[in-house]
Order: sequence, then structure tokens, then C-alpha cells
Amino acid sequence: MNQLSFDRLMGLATAPQSSNVAERLDEASALDYWSPFSSVNPLFISICHQMLRQAKLNTSAIKVQRVFSRCYATPSSLLSVTKKYPLGKEVNGYTIKNVLPVPEFNFVAVDLKHLKTGSTHLHIDRQDKNNVFSIIFKTNPPNSTGLPHILEHTTLCGSEKYPVRDPFFKMLNRSLSNFMNAMTGHDYTFYPFATTNKVDFKNLMDVYLDATLNPLLKETDFYQEGWRLENEITEDAKSPLTFKGVVYNEMKGQVSDSSYYFWIKFQESIYPSLNNSGGDPRKMTTLEYEDLVDFHSDFYHPSNSRTFTYGDIPLAIHLEKINNEFLRFGKRNQKSEVKQPIELKEKETKFVVDGPVDPMLPPDRQVKSSLTWFAGKPTDNYETLLLKILSSLLSDGHSSPLYQTLIETGLGADFSINSGLDSMTAVNLFTIGLNGLTKEKAEELPQIILAELEKAKLSFNEQKVKAIIHRFELSRKVESSNFGLNLLSGIVPGWVNGVSSLESLKWSETLDRFQKEYKEKGDKLFVDLIDKYLISQPYIQYTMQPNEKLAESLAQEEQTRLAEKVEPLNEEDKKTVYNRGLDLLKKQTEKEDLSCLPTLSVADINRDVPFIRIGQNAQNNVLFQTRLSPKTNGLTYFRALKTVQSTELPPDLVQYLPLFTECLSNLGTTTKSMADLEDELKLYTGGVSARTFVHSSLDNPSEVFLKFGLSGLALDNNFERMLSLTQQLVQETNFKNIPKLSTLVKSLTSDNLSSIVSSGHSYARSHATSKISASGKLDESLEGIQQIMFLNQLRDIDEANELAEKVVPKLERIRNILLSGSSGFKYALTCSRDVVKTQEELVSKFSSTFNSLPAGFVSNTYEIPSPSYGQTEKYTKNFIEIPSQVSFASTALHGAEYCTRDAAALQEEQVMML
Repeated sequence: MNQLSFDRLMGLATAPQSSNVAERLDEASALDYWSPFSSVNPLFISICHQMLRQAKLNTSAIKVQRVFSRCYATPSSLLSVTKKYPLGKEVNGYTIKNVLPVPEFNFVAVDLKHLKTGSTHLHIDRQDKNNVFSIIFKTNPPNSTGLPHILEHTTLCGSEKYPVRDPFFKMLNRSLSNFMNAMTGHDYTFYPFATTNKVDFKNLMDVYLDATLNPLLKETDFYQEGWRLENEITEDAKSPLTFKGVVYNEMKGQVSDSSYYFWIKFQESIYPSLNNSGGDPRKMTTLEYEDLVDFHSDFYHPSNSRTFTYGDIPLAIHLEKINNEFLRFGKRNQKSEVKQPIELKEKETKFVVDGPVDPMLPPDRQVKSSLTWFAGKPTDNYETLLLKILSSLLSDGHSSPLYQTLIETGLGADFSINSGLDSMTAVNLFTIGLNGLTKEKAEELPQIILAELEKAKLSFNEQKVKAIIHRFELSRKVESSNFGLNLLSGIVPGWVNGVSSLESLKWSETLDRFQKEYKEKGDKLFVDLIDKYLISQPYIQYTMQPNEKLAESLAQEEQTRLAEKVEPLNEEDKKTVYNRGLDLLKKQTEKEDLSCLPTLSVADINRDVPFIRIGQNAQNNVLFQTRLSPKTNGLTYFRALKTVQSTELPPDLVQYLPLFTECLSNLGTTTKSMADLEDELKLYTGGVSARTFVHSSLDNPSEVFLKFGLSGLALDNNFERMLSLTQQLVQETNFKNIPKLSTLVKSLTSDNLSSIVSSGHSYARSHATSKISASGKLDESLEGIQQIMFLNQLRDIDEANELAEKVVPKLERIRNILLSGSSGFKYALTCSRDVVKTQEELVSKFSSTFNSLPAGFVSNTYEIPSPSYGQTEKYTKNFIEIPSQVSFASTALHGAEYCTRDAAALQEEQVMML
């Protein structure tokens, strides 16, 4: 996985986004947005969710997701837990340095130091069966050849104890893990996993430690994972030589992504000393195998490591294993330099670089530009929190001043990918930027933003501040199944750069200080920040202008570089290259003895899995599924689900469904602006969302169901308010709000190219599946290439000012069908026993509103052109051209039906083939 994926995937912090992006996050993500453990900017959140789906070690991407049950036991006090860890006590080679109880999240954090090597360890003692482990290394890249990234890949190609190809892959069908991966950040690399099985945890920790500390690092693995010269057709010695390699091609794909290209060039401008850890393809082919071996020797040492454990397994067990692995190493005085950005000597520092043309944007609006300020140090947790809040107040959502000035006016299509607060490196970067600018508006951008900052100082929206505090409070109550992984990913960037891991966990103390100071100072708290770090300080304007010949230039550069490698080769050299390619191909396909790998036996798997009881009942013809839980912490979780009949919704309207669900959270209603609605949603709920999805019958794959769903959560006493807001969004959204609809269409289309390039495998697989699968065909229409083509049509309609005539009637028709169809909603509630009766009565009342529709709704009296959604086509071969240096291919085959005896075996076979 490349260096951006985990940096920006799980540790969420504030970043201005068009509201449609923010609303796409599910409730848990929306709350993680305000997680106290967030230290990184989610600028690539949408891209990286897609990237994670294709990451080769993400188990959920390549096999049926395993669902585990979390079993928390909340002690009345953490005092007894804290007493287990007296300061100065030695535990299996480690000394306890500090202990921090965190009662709001019911855990105790223990900071330890390894006596022999100086490695630090952070243990989170929490009654959570989903245990997590990670080993982390500080890996400043010495150049832009991608050394840290390639090393991350090659460590996973076999180790001393487990000398098999890809032991991580091979463990997938020998493990009950729910997460296994490895990630490279700017200046660190880490290897996390999570599992609920204690034997599995022991097995995986052994594999991980041996992979990182004792990798084989074979030269053939370097050629496979890094880069190599090889015949274009491996078995044909006469075919031309070309560059190949897993990471090499991965990064070629990345630089084809205009959003990534903008971001990485931005980082290179501000942090020239912080080389591209993922790798620049132009520099990657200068890397030698010996460089890789030396880099591992220098950086993958316990003295340069940090280890992390989380969950209910006793600390002593973890430390015994880690200590045994570390004892054979001595202590090093490891250099751990924190790279610094450029020095700003002038009021304005400008960078202008060429970038790819974005085919999803109009030709005259291809410029991306941003303003960045250095805003203190991430080591100051409190001020960093204030800056996150300030960023949200200024630019998050429809009611924010920067959104209204920069996006709603049409100045830009969306906020740029680097916008928000980035706390990943030595300084906080506070950035405001736009995509889809004209050249003239890009030149005016500093004056526009600075003027808006001056206006913002006059008054901040108090409701938004209250909403932010509300989100903080909700985040304390929501129990997340991946809490340990989120915690880890949030602290790692700061931890490797001098931020105290325990200080970053003092969230309650930090929040209490904010509430106290806001009560005393009010808006002045934020006005002072604007004066201190923004208006009166130097800034960087970074601009990317379109270059139609950039792709051609990059391709020509590669050919020139290839010629420099090939021309000096004599016939004997070429024969060596050819034979090396054949040898690598043979090694990739030969059968291996996997008996050395640990595995679980049937006896290791607990048969007494906690059973989750779900009650089913009906009240006033309303169907309920109710889950009573003592662990809801005063929250009620709500789901509504409706089957959309093919006899009611014509196939030509299906492709409008994703736009329809986005409209519900972006247009406002006939009586309220979206800004006002959004403030209410944030103040009284933990998020409300709508979505459509597809599934097929377990018994008959050709039988397809299209579902429309609503979901949300709120404090028990705000649940009625949440239902009222949900009702307003569904029944009263003003589709005739053309300015808002136009802004939404522009924002959706501006994201398209990045999603295609970063998730090419997923799109190829979806398109191939659509030719043989009824559900796949419908999925393709909703979220595949077909949907992207449809959005491009919407862009053309928008540019022709025809949304009112061609799109609005269809959106209104969809609403009519969804609310008046023959199939009603089914509801699911999760809440405490104390409130279940009240909440069910509120849902019954909510459901009744769909039977008494507002004025203007009409019944369905039209002809249906097709009897079914699931009509597949005859097998075809397709080619779809995309603006990328790499191609993506997929073949889809029919498998066994899910309920047959062969289905499980074929799923495991699929894992083994990868």
C-alpha cells in the first residue's frame, strides 16, 4: 500500500470538504472526525477508502468480511487497573515510565521503555477482545526512490522463520484476523493487525516480528516488488525490454491521479527535505538492491522502533514475546531527525507547477490553487485542537463562510485536496485551496481569502461551536469495533515526530480547557488564532496549472530513461535479463511447502460465541428489529430500509439514485436552508445519511433487490428531533434549488478522475461483473464506470443550464416513488431497554408520515419498459480508455451459489490464489 493510504485513511481530523463529501461518511466516521486521537488530515479520505479496497494485504478487500463480536466489561473504576502498573516496575525487559487512566474511553495507557535497546512500547489496557499489535519504524526517506515503500513490500516476501512467498497472504486462510496490513507514511512505516482470537494473535505477532526484523530480502524480491528490466512478454526474448515492478507501476498509477499529483508536488514544494517515501517513478530506477539491504539494516532496528498493543490480553504476555525478539540486538544511538519545511522569508512565497488536465472539469477551469500558513507545532495538543476547530468553523459545511464565498458562488468547484489542518509533520499546515479555478481567479485567490478571514473575525456561528462540542461528546459514547486501530493510526504520525503518546491521549483535559476558555473568551479565542497564524503571517501560494502535454512528457521521459538502461546492454546482458524474468515467473508460480506457517486448529476457536439477540415485532403495521444493549451509552441507533420494486422505479431512473441521496443532504428543504438544517443535524444528531445498495437472493442469484436506506444516531433524548430532521430531508428536499444542485453536480464530477485512477481495479472488476451478474449490472449503474459516465452527462446538462428541465423532474419522481410505493419501510433500532418502548412509538409515528404525503405528491401511473433490474448481457470484451499511465484488467467468472456446499471452499481458494 502506498505511503498516503494509512496517513490519511483512519486518523481523521478537520478538513474543509463540500458537504456532499462530509455527509458520505457514515456515523462512526463522522464522529471519528472529531476523535481526540486524530493527528492527520483526511484530505485523501475518499481516495484512500478506494485505495484500501485494492490494497493487497487488506483482508476485507479479498475475502468475505469477518464479523466479530465485541465484549466490553466496564469496571466501576480504572483504579484497580492502574494499580497493576506501578511506575518504575520492570516487566519482562521493560520499565514502566508513565501510566495514564482515560476514564472517558475506559482504558489505561501504559508507556514503557525496553531496557536493552531503548525501544518504546505503548500498551492500551481495555476490555476489548479485538486485540491490536503494531511495530513502527521511523523511516526518513534518503531520496525519492521509494526505499521505505519498497522495503515495506519486500519485508513481506519471506523471513528466516517463515521462508515462503508472501507469508502475510498465506496467513489469510490460516487466521481469524479482521485486519492485516502494512503502511508507509511520510517518515515512518508500520505493520498493524487485529484479531479477536488469542492464539491467532500470538501467531500473527510472531509472523510480523520475524518479517520486519529478520526478512530474507532476496534480490528476486527486490526485482519483483521494486523495479526491474524485463521483456514486455516475459517468455518472448525478442519482445522489447521495459520497466516492471509492483511499486514502480503502483506509483506510475498514482502520478496519473491529478489529486495525488497536486498533493505530492505541494509537499515537495513545502518540504523539499522530506523526500517522497512512496517513490517517484523517475527516480525509482536508480535504486540498487544493496541500497534496500542497507536501508533495512539502518532503520529496522529495535532502537528505532516503537511497538503498540491494545486490548484485553495481559501486557506481560506481549512484552515477553517482544523482549525475546529484541534481546539479540544491542542499543544504537539512532538518529531520528524531524524534517523541517522551507523558511518563509517573504510575506508571500509562490510556487507554480504544471499538472495533468482534469477531463472532469471545464477547459477554462483547470487551475488548482491554495494558500498555506505554518500554524505552530503539533506537539502543542491544545493549540492544534483549536486550529482544527477553527478550520471547521471557517470551511466545513454549508453554513461556513469560506464554503459560501468560495464554493457556492461558483468561484471554485470544490476545496482542494490539501485543504484543512495537517498535523503530520514538524509544523501544522493550515491550508485553504480550491479546484476548478480560472487562471484569473487563481491570481486573485490570496486577496479573496484574506478578505474573507477578516470578515470571519467579526462573528463566528455559536451554533456551530455548540455542534462541535456536541460531536466531541458523542464521540465519547460511540463504541467502535475498530477503536484500537483508530487509536493507533491517530497517534503514530505524532509519536514518531516527538509528540508524547500519552499527552495526545489527554483528550478530556484538553476539551475541558477549550470549553472553559471559550466560555470566558468567546469568539476572541478564534480571532486571536486568525491574527496569530493567518492574517499577519507569511503564506505560501501553491498553484497547479494544466499542461495538456504532461502525460506525453512523462511517457517520453520514461522512454528516454529506459533507453539509457537498455543501450549499454550487450547480447549476453539481454540474455541475463531474459533468464531473470523467466526465473522470477517460475518462482511466482511454483508450489511451496507452507507447513512452517502457524495456523489455528478447531480447538483454538471458541464455539461459545456471544449470541446477539434481536427482537422482531410489528406495531401498527410497522416492522421492527430491535437490539437491546446496555452498551449504547445513552445513544439510539436507527436504520430504515425499503425494497424498491422494479415494477415501480423505471430502469432509466436507477442511475439517478446516487444523486438523489446526495441531494437529501445538500439542497435544503422548501422551508429551511441547507445551512440551517446542517447546523441542526450537527447539534442534535451524530449524523443522518441516505444510501441505495444492491443485493441478490441467497437462493437465486438472478433475483436482485434494490434497497433504499436511511440511518442515523442521536442521544436518547434527541431521537425525536433526529426523526423529525430525517423526515424533513426525505419529504421536503427542494430539488428546485438550482444553485445548490449545480454546486453539487460540479463537486461530484470533480471527484471522478481521482476515483477512477486510484480504484482502477475496483472499477474494472465492477464492469466485468456487470456482464455476467444481475446484481453486478445494477451495481455498475449505481457506482461503476457507468455511473461516472452518467455524472459527466449531468455536468454537460449543468453547463447548458438545463438542470431544471431535465433533472429536477426525475428527482421529484424518484421521491414520489420511494414514498408512495407498495413496499413500506422496515426499521431497526439499537438502544437501551429503558427507552425502547418510547423509541419504537416515535418510529411508528415517523413511519405514519409516509402514508399522508404532502401536497404535490402524485401516484405512479406509467408504463415500465423492463420487468426486472437484473438483465445481463451476452459475454463481451470491453476497453475503456482512462487518463492513466497504467492499465487495469479484470475477468469475471460465475462461481458457486452462496448457499451451496462449494461456496465456502471457493472463497478460500480465491484467497489462496491471490
